[in-house]
Formats: sequence, C-alpha cells, structure tokens
Amino acid sequence: MREESPGLYGLRFNTGSWNQGFVVQGQHAFLLVTLDKSNLQVGAQYLDHFTDAGHFSWHSQNRTARGSKHGQIISGTAPGYGVHLFVRGNKIRGAKGAPFVYCGDVDFESWEGDAPISVVFRLRAAVPERLRRVFGA
Repeated sequence: MREESPGLYGLRFNTGSWNQGFVVQGQHAFLLVTLDKSNLQVGAQYLDHFTDAGHFSWHSQNRTARGSKHGQIISGTAPGYGVHLFVRGNKIRGAKGAPFVYCGDVDFESWEGDAPISVVFRLRAAVPERLRRVFGA
C-alpha cells in the first residue's frame, strides 16, 4: 500500500507528500503509477505504460520541466538520486485502494517534450512473467 512504501527506505509516510505520483524524499524519487486512469480526472493526460518487459514510458506533470530539480532527478543528472518504480493496475480494489507492486529501480533512457516530459525508463530487472499480462508488458 502507498502508506507502506516509505518504510522500505527508512522514511516516514506523510499524506501530503505521498499522495502524488512523483515523490522525492532524501536521495530517493518514487514513481507511484496507476496504469488504468479511466476513473481519474487527469487520466487522459498521462499515458503511462510498459513498452515491453524492460521499459516503462512515463509522463510527468505539466509543470515539470527538463531543467527543473525534478527534471534533473528524472534524467539522472542530479547526482546521488535513485528512482524507484511502483505500479498498480487500478486505483481501487474492492472498496479500498489497490496496492502497488514494486517493479524495481529504473534508469533514464530518453525523453521528449518539456513541461510535460515524456520519459522512457529502463528497468534494471524485467517485469516478472507472472505480471506481464497484468501490466500489459
């Protein structure tokens, strides 16, 4: 669950910080991605998806520019930061929020545009076979 993710890195959960899709805490950046955005107000804007089992295409918020601190973290030009990918298929499971699946650390591969940025990340380890159909990888 979203609330449990920070503890994996010795961090504390704070609703204000962790109720977003891109969270920076210390030297960690977390992508918390819901793939099916059909029930979300901003769904059509963000077409996040696996392009294959080893790559993930992600779209930043409209205000994120390449030259910003977040842009530098995303591209790997801000030294010392790690980017961690957490994905879930849908926002809701039953009557509760759906849990995220940790897909591992990712590395910047390429980007297009600016404010927003379309980014392709390379997963350090491919999505496991059992999750490929679930996530469309």
